[in-house]
Amino acid sequence: MKTKTIHLFLWLLTAGLIFTSCKKDDDNTPEKNIAKLGAQANTTAGGFLSVSQKAVFTMAEAFGKQAQVDILCFFEEAGGNNIAIAAPGTGITGIFTGDQAPENWTTKNQTYFTDPATEITVAEFDQLKDGDAVIQGYYDETVTSGNRKKKDMKTGDIYAFKTAAGTYGLFKVIAVEQGAAGFVEFEYKLK
Repeated sequence: MKTKTIHLFLWLLTAGLIFTSCKKDDDNTPEKNIAKLGAQANTTAGGFLSVSQKAVFTMAEAFGKQAQVDILCFFEEAGGNNIAIAAPGTGITGIFTGDQAPENWTTKNQTYFTDPATEITVAEFDQLKDGDAVIQGYYDETVTSGNRKKKDMKTGDIYAFKTAAGTYGLFKVIAVEQGAAGFVEFEYKLK
């Protein structure tokens, strides 16, 4: 009887180890690209995004990595900009202060933003993965100038973009807090 009990115990232990060490099939969920960009007076979130590095920088850090910065966040109530994102080469002046302000940069990348060329729902966006060929098709290629910023960000907004390096992307706004110390948080997918 002891032998059967020991065998049963060992069998259960082995089975338990096998099942607990197996990887679930749905664990292949890709990591999301989430950026939280703070406006000019936000002291807790950097306001400058490098799409190629998938990294957010403070203004001081971004100043030393100008060639890698594609998108910045700012707040300006005048003109209805509110919380907005822009390319470093937009020509925004008087928002950031100090010698490291983007208006003083020597490299000012041009990223262009468009509304998606074809409609995309939040559910369709959520199904996309980095590298999906369809991402490029959402960018409106007829945009050759202007559209270097998107203003008055709202939760659920979806925009297409193209960086100076030729990277295409889509982003979906997740959260917004208005004000010079506010932020915009978004998920982005790249092609």
